[in-house]
Amino acid sequence: MFNQFRNAKGRCGNVTLFMTGLLVLGAGVLLTSALFTRTPIAEAADPGGGTLGANATSALVWKGTALGGVSPNSEADCGDGTNCDTYKLTISGTPADWNGKVAHVEITWATLAHDYALSIHKGDTSGPIVAYSDNPVDSPRAWEMADIDPNVWGTGEYSVRVIYFAATALDQYEGTASVDVKPASSLDSGKAKSKIPTFVNYAAPATIGTKGNNAGEPSIGVNWNTGNVMYIAKWYTLRVAFDDSTSPATATWADKSFPTTNEVTFDPILKTDSETGRTYVSQLLPNKASLLAFTDDDGETWMQSQGSGINSGVDHQTIGTGPYAKNSDGTFRGNALPRPGPDSKGGIVIYPNAVYYASQDVAAAEFARSDDGGFTYGPAVPMYDLTECGGLHGHIKVAPDGTIYVPNKNCKAVTGVFASKDTDQAVLVSEDNGVTWEVRRVPGSSAGRTDPSVGIGSDGTVYFAYADGDGHARVAVSKDKGRTWGSVQDLGSPFGVQNSVFPAAVAGDGNRAAVFFLGTTGPGDGAYSDDPLAFDGVWYGYIAATYDGGKSWFSVNATANDPVQRGPVCTKGTTCGGSRNLLDFNDLAVDRQGRVLAAYADGCITDECKQGVDLNGDGVIQGRGADKRATIIRQSSGTGLFSAFRIPKR
Repeated sequence: MFNQFRNAKGRCGNVTLFMTGLLVLGAGVLLTSALFTRTPIAEAADPGGGTLGANATSALVWKGTALGGVSPNSEADCGDGTNCDTYKLTISGTPADWNGKVAHVEITWATLAHDYALSIHKGDTSGPIVAYSDNPVDSPRAWEMADIDPNVWGTGEYSVRVIYFAATALDQYEGTASVDVKPASSLDSGKAKSKIPTFVNYAAPATIGTKGNNAGEPSIGVNWNTGNVMYIAKWYTLRVAFDDSTSPATATWADKSFPTTNEVTFDPILKTDSETGRTYVSQLLPNKASLLAFTDDDGETWMQSQGSGINSGVDHQTIGTGPYAKNSDGTFRGNALPRPGPDSKGGIVIYPNAVYYASQDVAAAEFARSDDGGFTYGPAVPMYDLTECGGLHGHIKVAPDGTIYVPNKNCKAVTGVFASKDTDQAVLVSEDNGVTWEVRRVPGSSAGRTDPSVGIGSDGTVYFAYADGDGHARVAVSKDKGRTWGSVQDLGSPFGVQNSVFPAAVAGDGNRAAVFFLGTTGPGDGAYSDDPLAFDGVWYGYIAATYDGGKSWFSVNATANDPVQRGPVCTKGTTCGGSRNLLDFNDLAVDRQGRVLAAYADGCITDECKQGVDLNGDGVIQGRGADKRATIIRQSSGTGLFSAFRIPKR
């Protein structure tokens, strides 16, 4: 759900726009003010609602009935019948009926000096805001308009809420809802097309052998000093060097596994601290011990680590690195104190960044910090317990100011307007180097099947990528460390994606970020079944990028003509059968030049699987969804995540 606010000098926000079929929504700055408190005499518009079908030739029309007044904090100060008015709009039919169409909502009034805003929610007024229109302070007008795309948000009931920001009952608004042609994508322009990222897929070669063919649950990192890419899945740590002197670039793969992280695993994880070049690799053991080692030269030498704090937890381990959070006087928060530790080449250094380790235990998620570069760890502390969050958490990310984020797919809903919802997706946030934690939820989201992911821009902007409870791949943006969220977008809508798994996010400049996910146009819960024959859908890898802080996204199929999986992607953990070859997550990284790199396991590598061939007529595609080949998607052209660099077309 969006939080729309005003600034002290006047209004802020924008009318809704579309890019690649995705909504663009305005946002503002929070200020507090007194509520308008007059007694209401009306509770809804006149009439109170109506139904709009995709083939309607006339508009629905209604008028406002509220008393009017002021709403200095926009919808936060709303009271229906006083300074807000609600019209119940039902969009009938199926999303397919609305292909190429939108429901266009518009309000008008007579006096230019008066001021209204328009906020459209899915469901009742506590549901997510799907469109918003707000008169800009430098261009006053006597109208607001917004579009609802049923292919993004579905059909059914919507609440069209009109906010009397500064208006009177003597100048009531008139509202209309009509069927309109879906605006053309901004990607149709040549200038926009030059931004669109293109990608090349690099599968582990035969020379790697079995090391590249058992790659479920990969993670990836890039050493910005050498350009080398580090990749782990299952037991094997692989190094990949790209040569950009050819077009497309060529990749050289090498096995750089360390003996103690190459034999036994309950859960593999890799993290590269891109600026320092240090890579951490861990294998989790069933007894909750972490076999962790790190390398300062891309796998040529290694240093064995303590592994984690005690108690480390039994599942879903993750490693994060980043600057320490500091007090205003420059001291470190949470009693952090960097101290000397060994590097992998025999030296002693004071590592510049904090190193964090977390893992899920039976009743709580445990978190520990290392102040000597990941060689030893302090005792683990709980991030949350089962009274707060139930889902497994995603990967640790650290902001430039030292704020730590750990996403979770299933946290208890807050009280108040969202009390009817059972769970939200959320981020666990620490601003004192991991000592204390707060759950900050994403209102309007619902519990998902796979871990969400966080990308953090250079200015601290947080991009939260998640597979929502309805299966759609969405992203939300926060400018205040997860306290409020806006710019919720459905990243798979240009392709009709109905189910998604394994979102991964990364950011560069504050206004640039990318999200990777696997998606399928096949509907239904069978997409997540443990029965390999329960779902006939085809999954591809999609990457979406934003260059304006999440207002608009370019989504592309990054594995076009080469499915990642046929059949279900099971999300039921160890109870899955043969369709759990891809396991629990994928990963995303960015190199120094701003190229996006995604790590995934390819579950469809035979010609028969790629082409959807049924050799014996039994209705089963040969080789469907059984493989797990280590593969990297690397950006080859288009705009990258750092404005200081240009990615040459390859």
